[in-house]
Amino acid sequence: MDKDEDEQEAVTEVTRLEHSYALTNLLHSLASDLMGATTSTAAQRAALGAKALEADKLLLQLLAAECVEGEERGMKALEIVGLMKDESGRMMEAAAKVASRFGREVLRTRIEELAERRVVGLDVDGDE
Repeated sequence: MDKDEDEQEAVTEVTRLEHSYALTNLLHSLASDLMGATTSTAAQRAALGAKALEADKLLLQLLAAECVEGEERGMKALEIVGLMKDESGRMMEAAAKVASRFGREVLRTRIEELAERRVVGLDVDGDE
């Protein structure tokens, strides 16, 4: 396999992940709206949590793909991490580990700073 085919495969995989994330995020949003407008069951709340977790896992995979692309994609990678819904901080820790695994220490530091701001409530919606 040559370099062009490898690049095309990577683009295809990133596109697939982006589409999967968009669909999962839309389904999460619809379920969240439904639960806000009606009385929700325990099963609906569990399904909502599962959709949020699935979306965050897709974001971790997208983060890894951005880390492979190089240091110049750091801002996009940080934006991807900012989309995570997990409030416990475990997904942010996983994101920092992914960045570290690919040698992106500046990105890891920024992710840890973002996680700290979320924990204290300064960055709840991704805005400062």
